[in-house]
Amino acid sequence: MKKTLLRILIFGLLAVTIFLAVNQPQQNYYPMVGIETNDPADVLGVTFLLESVTTLSECEAITGNIARVTMKSCPQCRIKKLSCETGLSETERTLLTETPLPVPSGRMANGAIIFNADNAQLALDACQASAAHSVKSANPIKCHAANTPRTKPPARPILTYQHLLLFLAAFAAACLTCWLIIRYEHLHAHFSHDHIDSGPQKYHALPTPRIGGVAIFFGLLAGGSIMLFEDALTSERAFGLLLLSGIPAFLGGLTEDITKKVGVFERLLLTMVSGAAAAWLLGAALNRLDIPGIDQMLMWLPLAVVFTAFAVGGISNAINIIDGYNGLASGFAIIVLVAMAYVANIVGDRLIFSASLSLAGALLGFMVWNWPHGKIFLGDGGAYLVGFILAELSVLIVVRNPNVSPWFPLLLLLYPIFETIYSIYRRHLDAELSPGEPDNRHIHQLIHDHLIPPAPGNGKHFYRNCRVAKYLCVPAAVMAVLGGLFWESTPILIASTVGFCIFYVVNYRRLDRIASKFSGNNTAPPVTP
Repeated sequence: MKKTLLRILIFGLLAVTIFLAVNQPQQNYYPMVGIETNDPADVLGVTFLLESVTTLSECEAITGNIARVTMKSCPQCRIKKLSCETGLSETERTLLTETPLPVPSGRMANGAIIFNADNAQLALDACQASAAHSVKSANPIKCHAANTPRTKPPARPILTYQHLLLFLAAFAAACLTCWLIIRYEHLHAHFSHDHIDSGPQKYHALPTPRIGGVAIFFGLLAGGSIMLFEDALTSERAFGLLLLSGIPAFLGGLTEDITKKVGVFERLLLTMVSGAAAAWLLGAALNRLDIPGIDQMLMWLPLAVVFTAFAVGGISNAINIIDGYNGLASGFAIIVLVAMAYVANIVGDRLIFSASLSLAGALLGFMVWNWPHGKIFLGDGGAYLVGFILAELSVLIVVRNPNVSPWFPLLLLLYPIFETIYSIYRRHLDAELSPGEPDNRHIHQLIHDHLIPPAPGNGKHFYRNCRVAKYLCVPAAVMAVLGGLFWESTPILIASTVGFCIFYVVNYRRLDRIASKFSGNNTAPPVTP
């Protein structure tokens, strides 16, 4: 009865957040200004389209500034269009990519300028004059002739000493919090310990605190505090809303860590609530997958919000699934965050860059105590919080940057996503297993049991435990490198995705055959690692 009531309450909360997200005005605004000369002999049209900003007031300030500067340098011009677009058509999104255009165009680090005229030479001359005039400005224009690839100049450097301070603050806060939890575990062991006999997925030798998510949360708060007090870091409001959105996911997991009474389904619903809350507070509703037909469907906001909430919940749950060995989930997340920060630096997205550094710092502070000896675990609270942040950064980098392929974050997170999908598939084939029940047949568990040899002599238990991460973080690093190299190329990213899925299935079946052969044998088979 209590569980049914809890589910009803969570469903109600999810419905409310989805309603708010659908009815909230879009918070990603694209500044667009259209200007035209008054000369009837040679009419020249110039269109400015900039990448999105998060507030209407900021967008209006940008469009107003463009109009004032242009009219001051061109008194004979008139403003044809002045708007803040909440969404772009496929044609408009193309303007912000490297796709060649039939007219001259200028590229900036944060947008594009299109020059239209019946006289093609006039349009090209205007483009080149604009580029020459902007050479010494903070946001130079790179002119491209018609029908040529349109590379944009590099964005202004994002990395500053303030970002290093943010990273160190998150690291120190998480590391110190972990130390306090471990140092005083005798005070909270009765509710915070993960016991060795609590499930088939447990592989540790001693009862261990499983509330490492508290340390991650404090690390993120420390990073957010640096944003708040450093004027050079301008993403404190959006970062604060991101953390606020993640509270249902974090608290749902942390409550399970403490009470052991929150089911998988309830935790999944709470992460969906967090996903819907982020769509409401940050406008983080995924509206494209670069798949014809589906993209048109996702233009309908209610469907986009529901799809995003479901995807965020699925990714958060997937990170929890791979959190089975020392350093595995945290090491994988750091690899993803490095690739995310790299692309955010290229496209000039300060929110994604700062949030990635903050979470990476917190995870490294946690890993000081988690790897290799496993003195503290992420727990469900930590896994769901990390999974939520990774999922939201994936949505935001696509929503805020039209030139980033949605397959880029998908490739980065492919290992836990495909692990989850494949686990549901194999459990479906086994009528005795429920898709929501834990088992010991995940690929990381097969690697531990049947690929890594036992410790030599009197080696400690963690000898095999801490070595699992390297087997799965290496292919994750390969995917991150491919994503970092081809973050704009959907075809290459799709091919890489298919390649990893094949690689996973082949290796899983090989390990599964070994596991079946040695079923009931407590020693590892003679497989060379």
